[in-house]
Amino acid sequence: MHAKDPKEYLSILEKEKERLEKEMEALIEKRNKGEISEEEFNEAKKRIERKFIEVMDRIVQLRYITGESKLFS
Repeated sequence: MHAKDPKEYLSILEKEKERLEKEMEALIEKRNKGEISEEEFNEAKKRIERKFIEVMDRIVQLRYITGESKLFS
């Protein structure tokens, strides 16, 4: 998932963020329908949340590097 251009990599990360959001929505739907147990839900939720935090951290860093935002306004 690496790109040579920081802006290209930022785009890849934003798509990954959207994918993780959709994955979480699908997971919640499965739990609500009773397709998975609460334990399975919590394990998958924890995995998705960890990945989401990692992706968001990289997005913030790249936005700062590319000048799209300032770290401290």
